[in-house]
Amino acid sequence: MNTATLNASTTTLGHEATTTNNTIWVCERFTRAARSRGIFFSDSPLSYTMPVLILQTSVVALITTTLQLLLTPFGQSSFVPQMLGGLALGPSILGQIGVVQKYLFPPRTFYVSETIAFFGSMIFMFLIGVKIDLTSIVTTGKKTWAIALSCFVFPIVFTAVTALTLRALFLLPQENLYTSIFYVCFYLSSCSFHSTASHLADLKLLNSELGRLAVSSSMISGTISAVLITSVFSHHGLRKGSRSLQMASLSFLFLVAVIVFVCRPIIMWMIRRTPEGKPIKEAYIITIFVMMLLSALFSELIGGHFMTGPILLGLAVPDGPPLGSALSEKLDALVSAVFLPLYFLFSGARFNSFALDATSFAVVQVLAISSFLGKIFGAMLPSLYCKMSVTDSLSLGLIMSAQGITQMLYLQGSMYLKIIDTETYGNVVISMIWLTGATTPLVKFLYDPSKRYLAINRRRTIEHASPDVELLLMACLHNEENTPSMINILDMSNPTEQSPICFYVLHLIQLTGRATPLFIDHQSTSSKTNSLYSNHSQHIINAFRSYEQQNVDKLVVNLFSSISPYETMHDEVCMQAAEKRVSMLIVPFHRQWSSNGVVTESAHPIRAFNRQILRTAPCSVGILVDRGTLSKSNYLTSASFYSVGVLFIEGSDDREALVYAMRMADHPNVSVTVVRLIEPRRKSRNLMMRDPDGDLIHKFKVEHCIQIKRHDYREEVVRDSVEMISAIKSLNGCFDLIMVGRRHANGESSSLFNGMNEWNEYPELGVVGDMLVSSDSSYDGSVMVVQQQMLGFGGGGYHHPDFHMDSNNGPMNHHPRQERPPNVVEVPRDTRVWPMV
Repeated sequence: MNTATLNASTTTLGHEATTTNNTIWVCERFTRAARSRGIFFSDSPLSYTMPVLILQTSVVALITTTLQLLLTPFGQSSFVPQMLGGLALGPSILGQIGVVQKYLFPPRTFYVSETIAFFGSMIFMFLIGVKIDLTSIVTTGKKTWAIALSCFVFPIVFTAVTALTLRALFLLPQENLYTSIFYVCFYLSSCSFHSTASHLADLKLLNSELGRLAVSSSMISGTISAVLITSVFSHHGLRKGSRSLQMASLSFLFLVAVIVFVCRPIIMWMIRRTPEGKPIKEAYIITIFVMMLLSALFSELIGGHFMTGPILLGLAVPDGPPLGSALSEKLDALVSAVFLPLYFLFSGARFNSFALDATSFAVVQVLAISSFLGKIFGAMLPSLYCKMSVTDSLSLGLIMSAQGITQMLYLQGSMYLKIIDTETYGNVVISMIWLTGATTPLVKFLYDPSKRYLAINRRRTIEHASPDVELLLMACLHNEENTPSMINILDMSNPTEQSPICFYVLHLIQLTGRATPLFIDHQSTSSKTNSLYSNHSQHIINAFRSYEQQNVDKLVVNLFSSISPYETMHDEVCMQAAEKRVSMLIVPFHRQWSSNGVVTESAHPIRAFNRQILRTAPCSVGILVDRGTLSKSNYLTSASFYSVGVLFIEGSDDREALVYAMRMADHPNVSVTVVRLIEPRRKSRNLMMRDPDGDLIHKFKVEHCIQIKRHDYREEVVRDSVEMISAIKSLNGCFDLIMVGRRHANGESSSLFNGMNEWNEYPELGVVGDMLVSSDSSYDGSVMVVQQQMLGFGGGGYHHPDFHMDSNNGPMNHHPRQERPPNVVEVPRDTRVWPMV
């Protein structure tokens, strides 16, 4: 500190002094300790760096999480709550309060906290580089390139013309914005792959058709923006420093060469040394982390931005497992929960929104609107030319115009290099917040990814499929353990030359370690991407290919892998089911039983996925609960014999289950027994008139029971829920597989289901399916719960007026329409009401 400053200031804590050249110096009392001894030793914890840093992190995380919970239902992405949290704690709102400024933002902790925040943003940008697949830029089509280039060129042209007009009319040459206005135009017009992918993930559109197009386009336009902005930064940094342009350029090329020819081979060697299916070693993770730190240090030494090296190194790391997913799993949570809230705190604390100049503020907002309109037109024109609908084209333009943390980093780099001043920075940040805040709710309102497969008005069920044509089925597998049971179900479905089966297999893999979803067609072996990701599905592919070769001319198996977030995975599956026109989609239950009775509980997302499938599937759905009886062998042999039972009550779901079982009944190694539970009054009615249930039962008895002796039909009259429970429990140990409908006609008014909904442990299986599978059940066979496609009700969803299925939050709640007295059932003394103990 110079003498002039010392004379102009006092040396008390927090006092400021301004020199003649407008440089602000802050005098702080020096303390050796970073943390206090505690309040019991008369220390004030908030006078030390560590407690204040913890307080800052806790407060900003709490405010950000609260805002996110409040704004997410309205379609806001995570960027807006994060920035609003930073603004709320900054000098614009709470920072004006003296107590907050004294204890939450003491000068001694500001630079430490800011350094930690930027360290976290460096790791964040490294992870962005890890998740980017550069090969997808080369393999994208002309449509994607046209949209990307238009979204880059149009906003620059729009804002440049607007800037020329506004600068001539409203700005003075001595103002900073007068000289930096074209840089502001460029920052507002820039695109970012990560910002687009983050908004799509928050809106759960990452796996949609619009999401894939937006991600691919933003990857191209974002790369162009990043290269040009990095060039601008390098030019200004070199002009400010003493190093020559030639030396800096050579140093940058040296950094790129080291990453490509030294770091990349080491990383690939680590991947080759990791056995398939095994986690990568901790030593490898630490080595890559050290590489990231050294690349950031070298970037600073050559006069570049400290994030340049980590981003380039991240691009050199292959996305996805084993390395990319391991890095994401270990660093994502820490960065998102701790570092990023601190980063947004100091991003919002850099300016006071109430101290901004009105003229400059208005000019920047008009430029932001021009850039926004330029991106809208840039995305819509090529999209409309490619025959996209107006709504989808507008939604694409809105997504491409949303901004995020990447633009924040561009602005802060510009402010550090004195390209823009603090006031311009604040004006641009405010424009980013309100434009992004207005954009994402519009996208949520305009675009529904399910409309393509929910608009189907044709019956796609097994009941309505012609028996003499190819039957189209689709199965989803989450892991290799699902394979034997699916192959046995496929074999039991009886593919023949007269009635062949086309079987589509989707291996569902959770998206980790990469930003974009991936759909792999394993019929094609020429793609390089296939060779990288087929290993995850290789055992499944081999098993189904082996079975297909044993059933030539009877069966065609098509295998795919879908790598996407579980939150939107159902959209991909339903879209494929609609495009392939399958009659039934078979999904495994989220719980698995081994042959020795050990139960494995899968992750909650699988259960939520099944519920979404039931709600939106464009065809019939079968949930397969394998309790080990279907995993006895890889496929049926002459020595394997399966006994199938059909529990038939009434309704379209029960008919779908029975039609599927009737197809199985033609298999020589399958016996089918239909057990019909019927109320006395309905039995008398059925004797007088024909109905679809009775017609199908009659067909089964004529075509199978009479002609084939191994099949059987039983009918039991039940008067109430107690007798129905007793009839179902009598089936224990009788069958390897029981097929049952998920819903039943007149279930609300029927006395068979009085009070049964309250006991459901797995409501997605329906009342009867839950009775067979719940933890209190003594039945040890497998179960398939069938739901027939419902036209006009949003796919195959359940729309019972008194029973609502919450596909996101786990429990399903029973909502009675009016007050009713409780159902009282007289239970015999030797009978136990299911599932009580």
